[in-house]
Amino acid sequence: MKLAFTFTSNSIYYVALTGTKAQPTFNSKDKIALPTNYDIPQTVAWFETQLDLILNRLNPDEVSYKLTINNVSNNYVFNVYYGQAILNLLCRKKGIPIGHTSPASIVGGKFNQQKGTDLHAYLNGLIGNHPPYWDKTMRETALIALIKLP
Repeated sequence: MKLAFTFTSNSIYYVALTGTKAQPTFNSKDKIALPTNYDIPQTVAWFETQLDLILNRLNPDEVSYKLTINNVSNNYVFNVYYGQAILNLLCRKKGIPIGHTSPASIVGGKFNQQKGTDLHAYLNGLIGNHPPYWDKTMRETALIALIKLP
């Protein structure tokens, strides 16, 4: 199972897929709102608990997350980079391979599709539509998981 995450300033998105790039199987997904009014140590502890629960429940054989390096503010660092750091630490402790995917590398060629292919429509054709929260961020998270499939 390939598990992908996207951390935003106010949520964690994740999608788990199995199968192959040509024949993926949707496993699960969720959008979890970050707590409000937590200080940084509380937020980091919350990340550890939530991410550990997800990893234990899904037991992925590989994890990836969306790495973006633009519009960096203090809030972004606390809610995105700290979450990614905790995810890396937990995967290391559990022996789960982990990497990151740049948004610029999510291109048609990674899926044997022509340049300019609408990858969101392509994804929906492969694994279907999975509301609620099947928005652009969730579909991009699913594409990160799909890239990791054989």
